[in-house]
Amino acid sequence: MSYDLAVGADVGIVNKAAEEVYGQLYPRYFTGSQPYDAGGTTVTVTWDVKTAPIFDLTPPAYSAEELRARFTEGVAAGRFTDDQVAEHAAALQNSLDGSTFQVVLRQVHVTVDTGGGGNLIEGDVTVTVDVQATTSPSGLLTLNPLKAVASDTSQVQKVILDNVVLPAVLDQARQVLSGITLPKPDIPLLDLSVPVPVIQPQRAVAAMNLVEHGIPQPPFPDTWPESPFFALLGTDTVRRIAQAATAYLEGKTFPAGDSKNIGIGTAYYKATIAIHDVQCEIVDTDVPAVRVHAAVTGSGSAGIDWIIGGSTDAFYDLRLEPDPTVTLTLSMSGTTLKATTDSVSSFDLKIYPHSDIVSEIAAWVANALSSTLGGLVGDALRGIEFELGSLPAIPVDVDPVHLDVTPVNLALGRFGDALSLQGDVSITKR
Repeated sequence: MSYDLAVGADVGIVNKAAEEVYGQLYPRYFTGSQPYDAGGTTVTVTWDVKTAPIFDLTPPAYSAEELRARFTEGVAAGRFTDDQVAEHAAALQNSLDGSTFQVVLRQVHVTVDTGGGGNLIEGDVTVTVDVQATTSPSGLLTLNPLKAVASDTSQVQKVILDNVVLPAVLDQARQVLSGITLPKPDIPLLDLSVPVPVIQPQRAVAAMNLVEHGIPQPPFPDTWPESPFFALLGTDTVRRIAQAATAYLEGKTFPAGDSKNIGIGTAYYKATIAIHDVQCEIVDTDVPAVRVHAAVTGSGSAGIDWIIGGSTDAFYDLRLEPDPTVTLTLSMSGTTLKATTDSVSSFDLKIYPHSDIVSEIAAWVANALSSTLGGLVGDALRGIEFELGSLPAIPVDVDPVHLDVTPVNLALGRFGDALSLQGDVSITKR
């Protein structure tokens, strides 16, 4: 896998949110009017976006000539050598690949009022805005409009579209899209890299790595889950979360001790056992399980304080054999992925005395240690439960619109080598 964690949505979710935003913002946004000097004649240009924007998550293609023009025309003309132009154009192509898409305004009604008693020129155009998804310094994915292009119209002059309508549309697109940021999943047990946008046909994906693996690099997969919303966790991610969540077991101790009168004296035992070498393994099943392996060892002493004076003591080492293995099952609780103990393997407490334990208490010591320490460790292992993290709502904040796009109805499964969480989203007002 070229990533450790990916979160994505299909174009239907994006357009559902866009329609909600449009419905609440119109006509505060998506309309405008301004004067324009058309060759010495002042006209008033009014534009009105009649339908909700449509996101087309098919990455646009850029020709070599178009890329080179960015560095050879306009204010850039003559500033770069041929080699520099080639280098900059290649770098721009790399930055645009997989991170750009288009927003289409299918019906923009343009009216040009030339004055003089209602002499109007009217026409509908389609405006296409190229948008690039980038990672901000704070690690959020942000959407940045790059340029706007209008379809041909015989009614409205191209010069008016280019100089009035398109700049205005582009400016408002920046205002609206700046209110949509894609936060990283809230998984406190993980240190994640900044997200990398991956725009695939009708899919928008944010790919991340564990921080020690660096920032994800292409090539990225050509196929993703077809569910409206999904999150994919690689094996290393699930293992790292499990290791962090079960780290409290490392070095955990369990003391035990007792004494009793046996007529000829007072018998006693005492011991301490500890968990160490905790290791996590991901089991490759339909829904991956987590297995936690650990060694459990300790030591103690037992003996008799005789009525007639003196004592007889013995020292011993302890070990659970075989090493306990805990199997954790994964489940969803709302938007939170959880792991809970499903089973604990069978084990016995073995006593390895340094010398013989007095026969009068040997069985009592063995039974007591087995039931007490074995039971304490078993209860601790059967009680493992932790959260692997939550998938956050995506906020949309363009005053006065405040929406949360929240994952719902998530189901666990597999997608290739990854653990998949697939479902839908709800869109609610805040």
